[in-house]
Amino acid sequence: MKVVITGVGAMSSIGNDGNEIFENLSENRSNVQFYPAWTDANGLKSHLGAPVKDYDNKVIPRNVRRSMSRMSEMAFLATVDALKMANIEIEKDHSYDRTLICMGSTTGSPETLMKYYRKYIENNGPQGQLSTSFFKVMNHSVPANVALGLGFSGPMISPSSACSTSSQTIALAYELIRAGVYDVAITGGADELDVTSAAIFDVALAASTSFNNSPEKAPRPFDKDRDGLVVSEGAGIVVLESEEHAKKRGVGILGEICGAAYHCDGTHMSQPKVSSMAHTMKRALFIGDVSPEEINYVNAHATATTFGDIEESLAIESVFGSKTPTSSLKGHFGHSLAACGALEIISGLEMMSHETLIPTRNLDQPDPKCGSTNLIQKPIGSPLNFMISNNFAFGGMNTSIVLGKYK
Repeated sequence: MKVVITGVGAMSSIGNDGNEIFENLSENRSNVQFYPAWTDANGLKSHLGAPVKDYDNKVIPRNVRRSMSRMSEMAFLATVDALKMANIEIEKDHSYDRTLICMGSTTGSPETLMKYYRKYIENNGPQGQLSTSFFKVMNHSVPANVALGLGFSGPMISPSSACSTSSQTIALAYELIRAGVYDVAITGGADELDVTSAAIFDVALAASTSFNNSPEKAPRPFDKDRDGLVVSEGAGIVVLESEEHAKKRGVGILGEICGAAYHCDGTHMSQPKVSSMAHTMKRALFIGDVSPEEINYVNAHATATTFGDIEESLAIESVFGSKTPTSSLKGHFGHSLAACGALEIISGLEMMSHETLIPTRNLDQPDPKCGSTNLIQKPIGSPLNFMISNNFAFGGMNTSIVLGKYK
């Protein structure tokens, strides 16, 4: 059974729909900014972030919005756009037994958590706390608030695997639709930008610290002068359907999920393993019945960390050799955490439609330690029938998705 994509929605640092994202990717733009307020955080050396463009949250009814954090707002707005594109209307109080919401975030809202504990400490107890705070920090806060906003009462699951979250939601929904459990799945993930996110990567020696005075030069995936990632935020939503169901509805089909796999390293919490990443890619290809030679492009996870970029490039080389064009979009987006996988699938669909491969931004001099992987530095006009998208996360969580042009 084929699993196809019929709708997408996006909120990102370089655009809030696929067309705008592709335009900014093509123009080599990013929205990485210096945050002066972050310099007040003791011990924090990374002061860069990439925020989502301004949006109007007042379009969300207040009775729904009051329990939403920024990440839930972004996820809801992106979901509304995705469902509109897919021509799906969610009727309030209607149980959709064959439609699944599969969505997640890295954690609950870090901004809300900070406010809660700051006030708790100041008041030496819960005095003055808002009753809605918990609904913003639940681990399933994003899909729960999206369901509330839609009036959706069908099945819902909330995977959370850090930076591979939205990729895993797509992979899991792909499996469930193929198995005949569901006809439709609303998948994706969201995260909000917060100083604590930068701090987590800074403490782990994974955040960029050398370009605070020149934010346009960071991050630098695969480049010899890279020094770490730049945190961003956003939401990416992808509507999946069985081909039969989509055809029956007469809706347009954007692309096909041909194969997907998710495996863990089981060896280290922060250092990726070449063999495990390579195995995940091979497994996704096997499941999709697509050979390495058929892949026209590899969309790498590469976040610009010193060790991670090398390991991933060597894993890609071991599977695809030195000819397959490869790039990372983190130089444009920054690292949007739980949203990045879905946003990169949406970007892949745009590349397929425009027959243009987007290079890695800020890749001036590829690091020789990254092997002989074909790291592209300029846009390439080329038919794109199959691509593979990687997302790897702390905890050794590896995901790979094979995306195909629908025929």
